[in-house]
Amino acid sequence: MNAHPQFAEALALYAMGALDDHRDLSALEAHLGTCGDCRRELEALRADTALLALSATGPQPPARSRQRLLNAVAAEPRVERRNPERYALGRLRRRWVTIAPVMMMLILAVFSILLWRDLRNARQALRHTHAQLEQIQADLARTNTELAEAKMVRDLLHAPDAWPLTLVSKKTPPQPQIKTVYSKQQGALLLMASNLTPLPEDKIYQLWLLPADGGAPMSAGWFKADSKGNGMMFHKMSAGVIAKGFAVTVENAGGSQTPTMPIVMEPAS
Repeated sequence: MNAHPQFAEALALYAMGALDDHRDLSALEAHLGTCGDCRRELEALRADTALLALSATGPQPPARSRQRLLNAVAAEPRVERRNPERYALGRLRRRWVTIAPVMMMLILAVFSILLWRDLRNARQALRHTHAQLEQIQADLARTNTELAEAKMVRDLLHAPDAWPLTLVSKKTPPQPQIKTVYSKQQGALLLMASNLTPLPEDKIYQLWLLPADGGAPMSAGWFKADSKGNGMMFHKMSAGVIAKGFAVTVENAGGSQTPTMPIVMEPAS
């Protein structure tokens, strides 16, 4: 019984039918199912126990059998009985020490994947928010520009020196018309055209300011008419220029530095 001393006392009690602790009983029976040495030892102990039982009621058993059982019990080392559950727990703890690093690596890997996914989603949301913010800023800038232009048109129309002038075609009616509103103080001009002849893609209408001091005509912007002959233009130029009139010529796309004859629109007589 030197191989499994932890079951020595339990094996002797089991042979005599005196093993009352159900935990020790379950552990021993489970061990007997896998250990041939302990099963052979159990059979020997049972034989000796039977001889002792016979000695109480029948003929005296051989002294050597009784002494053999007593010697077997006395010879077995006294070891602290271990709780099977604690023994199993000890094995479980040793196994846990072995697999714990692997489990920690798996947990860290899963945590890293989840963290990377959250970071990726956050970056995508941030890019989307940034794009929305840029669009809002662009819309706000466009709105501010439109408001500023509307304010300049309003100021021009209400300027004390605003000079409304209608330009008509020199040819037969129905005559195209161009109405202009000019302010010398603000250096701004508003043009509204109707019934004009639409031009090819490479041509534009260009407006010229005719200075009152007899200087060379000054470009006051260019425009195109739509399919119905209508057009509008707001032009900002140097303030303080006194105009004696305006004229319109047809120029190549992009405008010209000097008027190209003939003049197609001029002030009405």
